[in-house]
Amino acid sequence: MSELSYTYSIIRYVHDPAVGESLNIGVILWAPSVRFLDVKFEHRYHRLSKTFIEFDGEHYKATLCQFEQALERVKDQLRCQRMGLFEIHNVPTNLTGIVSQIWPDEGLSFQFGQSWSGITSDPQSALNEIFERMVASQCPITKAETRTDEDVWITYNRSLTNLNLHKRLSSYTLTTDDITLRYNHAFKNERWHLLEPVSMDYTTASRIQTKATHLLGDATAIEGHPEIGTLYLLLGQPREAKHWPAYIKAKNLLHKKIPLDHKLIEENEADDFAKYLQAYMIEHGLIEK
Repeated sequence: MSELSYTYSIIRYVHDPAVGESLNIGVILWAPSVRFLDVKFEHRYHRLSKTFIEFDGEHYKATLCQFEQALERVKDQLRCQRMGLFEIHNVPTNLTGIVSQIWPDEGLSFQFGQSWSGITSDPQSALNEIFERMVASQCPITKAETRTDEDVWITYNRSLTNLNLHKRLSSYTLTTDDITLRYNHAFKNERWHLLEPVSMDYTTASRIQTKATHLLGDATAIEGHPEIGTLYLLLGQPREAKHWPAYIKAKNLLHKKIPLDHKLIEENEADDFAKYLQAYMIEHGLIEK
């Protein structure tokens, strides 16, 4: 795979611009040759609330959603430009232009650092690595889960990458009157099909049930949405045998109650799932045979 140049910027939260104290909360990355643009945020705000007096967590979450929606609009412009569907004016050509279009007021609490450059064969992996180094590594480690959703994604992504399917995936943000949900791994075939890695590998069995009910709530909230096709839950099972009964109950709950077209996939099925997805994409003309 050829090496691609990219630029990125660290996104910081500045509680009081007059004081200037800040914490890193995200990364935005732009690889112009392949029109790759994406952002990764730390949505948890425990560290911010502990650091800044009178921190407003609900405002923080709402602002991140606004940012992600603005980014999706720019990404839509870039997709249309790449496909040559019609001429689009004022499409940004560099990260500075993209940032100014998404978040034009530099005096707000959400600020961008300077642009940095790099070379990679996989922009998504580069974004994840930079985020881990510059943001996630600064957050307190939780003992509630032994593997995160992103840890589980590594297993499935390896199988997808072996068949070159990872290039067909992009992020997708769904917004209704009641909820905004971001899916980091999705593809479109008339409707959006969502690949959601789900860690069920927790230190306590009760956390597994909580995770299942949370997923069920999100799925119920988007029931009947015209843009949604199939929801693929890519499960990461618990590694402690004593938690397997809770895991089985959680799977049964999700399978019976999710009101969307859905499939539950387990880690030992990752290769078979990748082959299934490849056949689906070929059948629907999303990739060549």
